[in-house]
Amino acid sequence: MTDQLESRLRTTLGHAAEHAPKAPSELRTHVVARSRRRRTRRQALVAAVAVAAVAVPLTLTAAGGKEGDGVATGTIDTRTSRPSVMDDKTPLGDRLMIGNPSEGRPLTIWYAKGKTGTVLCRAYESRNGGGNESCGEPLDVRKATEQGSTESLPAPSTGVVLYYGTAPAEVAGVTAVIKGGGRVTGTIHRPQGAPQGIWTVSAPVGKTVTTFEFADAEGRTKSRFTRKPTLFPEAKAEPIGPVVRMPGGLSVDLYEVPGKTLLWKLDGQVVGLHIVDAGHLMTDLGSNKYPVELRDYGKHWLGIASAKTARVTLIFADGRSVSADTQPDPWNLDVKLFAGTYDRTGDIYREGFQVVGYDDAGVEIWQDKHPAQK
Repeated sequence: MTDQLESRLRTTLGHAAEHAPKAPSELRTHVVARSRRRRTRRQALVAAVAVAAVAVPLTLTAAGGKEGDGVATGTIDTRTSRPSVMDDKTPLGDRLMIGNPSEGRPLTIWYAKGKTGTVLCRAYESRNGGGNESCGEPLDVRKATEQGSTESLPAPSTGVVLYYGTAPAEVAGVTAVIKGGGRVTGTIHRPQGAPQGIWTVSAPVGKTVTTFEFADAEGRTKSRFTRKPTLFPEAKAEPIGPVVRMPGGLSVDLYEVPGKTLLWKLDGQVVGLHIVDAGHLMTDLGSNKYPVELRDYGKHWLGIASAKTARVTLIFADGRSVSADTQPDPWNLDVKLFAGTYDRTGDIYREGFQVVGYDDAGVEIWQDKHPAQK
């Protein structure tokens, strides 16, 4: 699949796969378009379009082996059901289910045999409720390869990116080399019956991984490869009009990439995104309008609301709340901007929350409820 096609498909399937992993790294250049484009509260169960990307239920299971432990077995999902992505493939060994540090949700990885050879497949769940499944290109089982990551635009709200790939039998350790200095040790997992191992490495958002190194049981380097840079269309784009400074050190700019898109930034890092061109502005896949788009990053909450909204309140599951006054947009988009911070731990999507909007007179004009996830 071409990167451009994947970008268009991710836009179309935004509700069901809001934080979809990027394309496999063996492509010559990574071009990953906006992967958090739509709200998942109003998910549309979209049939597979040119690729097998389906929303699937997954249960979070703790990963076996800690990062840096070397070889680990992980927690194995031995379910016999086969989703549509496997209709023309045969599983090879057990599935590995690990905790995804970018989402606080599971990432399931397994090998399969297809018509063109052995492939690595993955099932991904977003903290907002979406998910997808896909399989990569045929593998050279003699080599260690990178098969994907949770790298995305905006950056994962947890501030952590997970990289993963394949590891032949002689590989017992994996290390990511960080640009400018630093090394991060990963984990080798060995699902029973799999033709190869699976490696994972977690690194902080904003730290560029330049190289992956693979060592044997004696610590001798067996192979290494340079990681091709990930390119986002927004990276080279110039903003349109003024930048708006928001509370909590946030700023927001308007871009055309090619559609009009608002990008929120914190210390230069993109942490929020809204598509605001005609036909997409605060509209779900069923062409239904909604009054608010909420994003969060760490302890920051931010977003856009309908033009009549003067104040936005975020109410947590325990009844506590935080509020923010809105600011007008200077780009004539007919929306209001809001941002703030909150001091609490836990996953607001797992616990449930609601967002309430008020007009200039303090009258409630809309509610947006997010039930707790089961």
